[in-house]
Amino acid sequence: MAEAKAPGRWVGRWEEGMVEIKRSIQQATELYRKNRFDEAERVLAELIQKVPEYASLHNMLGVIYSHRNQFKKAIHHFREALRINPLYTEAQLNLAIVLADTGSYQEAEAEYGRASMREKEAAFDMLIPAAKIKLANTNIEQGKAYIELGLYDEAIEEFQKAIKLCPNFPDFHNRLATAYREKGMLEEAEASLRRAIQINPRYVDAYTNLGLVFYHRGEIQSAIANWEEALRIHPENNMARVYLRLARDKTDAEREENRE
Repeated sequence: MAEAKAPGRWVGRWEEGMVEIKRSIQQATELYRKNRFDEAERVLAELIQKVPEYASLHNMLGVIYSHRNQFKKAIHHFREALRINPLYTEAQLNLAIVLADTGSYQEAEAEYGRASMREKEAAFDMLIPAAKIKLANTNIEQGKAYIELGLYDEAIEEFQKAIKLCPNFPDFHNRLATAYREKGMLEEAEASLRRAIQINPRYVDAYTNLGLVFYHRGEIQSAIANWEEALRIHPENNMARVYLRLARDKTDAEREENRE
């Protein structure tokens, strides 16, 4: 029974880590908007080591590199953004522009063609994808605000609206799972995270959060397995490494107690 309770010290460290990451994302975004690209690049590069599956971080880095004519790096990050979020319109257009700037006109045209094809496949009540994404992102931002206020029911409703518009965005399912977990709805959180992983089997954040769900349920070995998978996909994921170390320390301490 005692195993089902997350240690206060561990939860505190997790919350501190999430607050720090959020603060860094806000800092990077502000620097980027002010065109302070050198400073923004440093913050973004550090963030991507911690949270590699945030499409917007890759898109911002891609824009920075394209401004410096570092086209190879720009293309890499735009493609990463699209791997994470295949319907990321801004990254799609940025990639096509850079390809055209480098003289890769056929590739640029192909990117525009793929974007057009996705628009047709993702059509929803005749609403163009760009508008759908804009509406969905509005729901996501509102949901994030509700999370900060502790209004989890309202956050869940907003995230569900976003998923209805864009059901194949794994990060939307991940955010919904976070709201479920904060409300104590662990079964629902697990289902949302498994859906995120189904959409993107290499979505590190989903494995990390799924580990948290199992940990809160007292299923320590399942938690460890998911954090190990997160590290297998991205060995530099600091959050998963911290959680894994704490979980192993907990199991080691319990073994010692049982021996006594």
